[in-house]
Formats: sequence, C-alpha cells, structure tokens
Amino acid sequence: MFEDDKLKDFLMAASLQFETHKSKIAKHISLALAADLAKRQNSIGEIAPVHICLHDFLPQKHTDLIRSLTRCADALRWREAGFGKLPEKFSKRIYASELIGPKGLFENTQIRIGLLIQQGQLAYPKHWHAAEELYLVLSGNAYWSIDSDTAVLYPPESFVHHKSLQPHSMTTVEEPLLALWGWTGDINGISYSI
Repeated sequence: MFEDDKLKDFLMAASLQFETHKSKIAKHISLALAADLAKRQNSIGEIAPVHICLHDFLPQKHTDLIRSLTRCADALRWREAGFGKLPEKFSKRIYASELIGPKGLFENTQIRIGLLIQQGQLAYPKHWHAAEELYLVLSGNAYWSIDSDTAVLYPPESFVHHKSLQPHSMTTVEEPLLALWGWTGDINGISYSI
C-alpha cells in the first residue's frame, strides 16, 4: 500500500471517530477528514521543524486508530507547537503536525486538522486563540483546565472542546499525550496567545 493511501486510511478512520461527537465542529472535522483529498505536491517548510519518531510517543497497547496512524508515521512532518510564541522550555517538548490546512500535507484554507504530542510531566500553560478547537485524545492521560475551572482528567478516546478565545491548558502525567485536533473559524494562528 502506498504511503498516501495509508495516510488517507488514517484520516478516514479518524473521521469515523469524530462522527461520534455530536457538535457542529466535530461534523466539520469529520467531513474534512473524509473528503477526497489531494496531497500537496510541494511541501511547505516549517518555521521550527523538529525531527521526532512518533513511535517513541505511542502506548504499548494500540487501538485500531493508533495502528492506522503508525502505518503512516513516516509521512508526517513535525514542528514546535505554539506558532513561535511558547517559551523554549515548553516549545522543545510540545510538537504539532498539520495534516489538513494552509500548511498541511493536504491543503485547505477553511480548516486545520493535525496531531499534537506533549511530553509527559509537562504543563502546557494557559493559552487561547480565535479558532474554535476540538481535541480527540488518542493516547496518554492529561488534565485539561478550561477558563478558570478546576482541571479535569481526560483519558484516551475523550473529546475536549474549546470555544473561540477560551483560555485552556493541558498537563500531562507520566506518559506523553498524543491527540488529534481540529480548528474552525479564524484558523490563521495570528491570534494564538499565551
């Protein structure tokens, strides 16, 4: 099977997961993941690229979705998260891979969908952005704090929703967090603040 086919298989499997969440943003993400996507011919260079091995961050026990992701791991490009605004002590331990979006493997100017890895025992500080955001936790347990509410533990297969400009933070425990995220609305990233 070609690498692009493996990647599309993962996107289709992820689309089915997002279908289970009954929000408007989940529907947008699901449709974008299931669309007939053409891979970008010329890759866009990342501002803060990182060279990581996805397998180093995966759990021992694999779900069907994780198995599908591992088959296309070599196709992914990773960068430091935070659009260059995270302090270095965080940016060197939190990584993003844009699958669909303005700089994604598959171009789309209306939505951003990607993966996030946050190393274990790390608190991603309170941040916000104009885009509405929905996370699907793929592996690892993390505490999410939204607005000024008490942090809540979200295990794998949980969804975490952030409204536009809603402050939120994530704190990992022992294992790293691997999550699939989607942005809708104002997706340009300029509004990302910490």
